[in-house]
Amino acid sequence: MPILMKASSTMQALSVAFSGLAILMSGFALYEIKTATSSADNAARISEQVVSDLARVKPWAFSRDGLIEVLKIIGPGSDLKSVVGASSGDDGTPAVEAGERRYGDPNAQFTLIEYSDFECPACKAFYEIPKSLVDGSKGNISLVFKHVPIHGEASRKAAFAAECAAHQGGNDAFFKMSAQIFEETQSNGNGTRTALKSIAQRIGLDGRELTKCIDQNLYYEKVKGDFKEAVDLGVKVTPTTVIRFNPTGQTVDVGGAVAPEDILKAMSQLVQKSQAK
Repeated sequence: MPILMKASSTMQALSVAFSGLAILMSGFALYEIKTATSSADNAARISEQVVSDLARVKPWAFSRDGLIEVLKIIGPGSDLKSVVGASSGDDGTPAVEAGERRYGDPNAQFTLIEYSDFECPACKAFYEIPKSLVDGSKGNISLVFKHVPIHGEASRKAAFAAECAAHQGGNDAFFKMSAQIFEETQSNGNGTRTALKSIAQRIGLDGRELTKCIDQNLYYEKVKGDFKEAVDLGVKVTPTTVIRFNPTGQTVDVGGAVAPEDILKAMSQLVQKSQAK
């Protein structure tokens, strides 16, 4: 079911969440000198007090067994040539690196690992939330995007298109293309209103090269690898955000299209947990 979120409501929720984030960030700095207990407690209280009017989204749920079955058919066939990390083939196929799709500082205190699908309505509603948290974190949060294309061919082609955008313009192009795909998608396997080639051209990429990249399945192994990772982790809803506190390596999973303060609260709990040891 389509989810409508008023821009003013979303911005209000993010504004309140950023207030909590500012306090939480002070806690991060204090953590590094082992005096963060008070600030972390304050962050937890702020997070608990936040009341958001951001629309809650019921995620598209699926079983782990279902994921495994889809994984078997995600690719175009067993005869597909793997070109990830390989040298150019006899047919001139270019080598491709399975790069990490990161938004923000790789040395950030926190990493948000988002398992998402371009054809998932809840993912579409949620997409800007973690990015906005990164933008407001002053370098303390980064985002890594992982593909879980569970809505058939449309999902798979959209994932390839985002990767092929990165092939031309790196992570900046990946996230620009991703934002446009989410904006254009009709969801639930119905594809985008505008052709992927045209979307690429809109953001300054070569549309014909992007189409060629998609048709050659250059990022098949990258997308399949992300999908398998989700299966191995036991991901059961899209989106799912794995929050990692990098100083300790501790993680917590947050399933569904949650409000920004829910992510902040989970981050605060990770800090507190690390100090309790």
